[in-house]
Amino acid sequence: MVTRARACVAACVCAASVGAASAKEPLEFDRPGTGFSASVLAPGAVVWEQGLPDSERDDNAGVRTTTHTFGSVLRVGLGASLELQLAGAPHVRVSDTSPDGRQRRQGAGDSEVGLKWALPAAGELDWALLARYGLRTGSADLRPDRHARSLGATVAGETAGGRGYSVFAGYARDDAGRGWQLAPSLDLHAGDRFGGYVEAVLGTGSERGVRAGGGLTWQPRGAVQLDVSVLRGLGAEAPDWSAGLGVSLGLR
Repeated sequence: MVTRARACVAACVCAASVGAASAKEPLEFDRPGTGFSASVLAPGAVVWEQGLPDSERDDNAGVRTTTHTFGSVLRVGLGASLELQLAGAPHVRVSDTSPDGRQRRQGAGDSEVGLKWALPAAGELDWALLARYGLRTGSADLRPDRHARSLGATVAGETAGGRGYSVFAGYARDDAGRGWQLAPSLDLHAGDRFGGYVEAVLGTGSERGVRAGGGLTWQPRGAVQLDVSVLRGLGAEAPDWSAGLGVSLGLR
């Protein structure tokens, strides 16, 4: 499964190199961060965003659980301020380590279909909504009992000093129950090639806990972005660590 996931990523990189070379303007990607950008792609534009992987580690009651997810998102601009998103995880690996030994589960993760809508700007603020519906397509050991559902909103703007900021609020329901998240973030640097941000994540219910961290981005070309991010759980409720490494590519 890992070999197939790597082959999938390699194929995407090769396919994107042609599209990236012809891109004239930088794209606004949804990676990295807890939320998503407050814009949609132009009609006919296509973007691929890939985790390499996104990981999470949590120690609870003497059991350390580590999850690595090679998640993929295909974004397609539809026009009329709408964007279609198709997401899936070609490979997921979960490892549980306890005094009794280690157990591993791995295979394909579930898929999601999403629709993103950029609302009319309110003054100097940009708004967007993203609704997702999970499809139970994963391997038997990783497949949830119910279809996951989520609805999120992002508001983005600039401070008086010119720094970009955004606030994400989202509701999700899955096997773990239901919960809300609130994630404000602030750009520390937003240049033509390099960017950096910090964020805090507060959650309730299945999303409970407080986390804080940030990330970096590098765009060697307008249609190519590499990213790295990390979040540290604050308190016993949130996962101890969440981290991500990814690539985003403009295909058209």
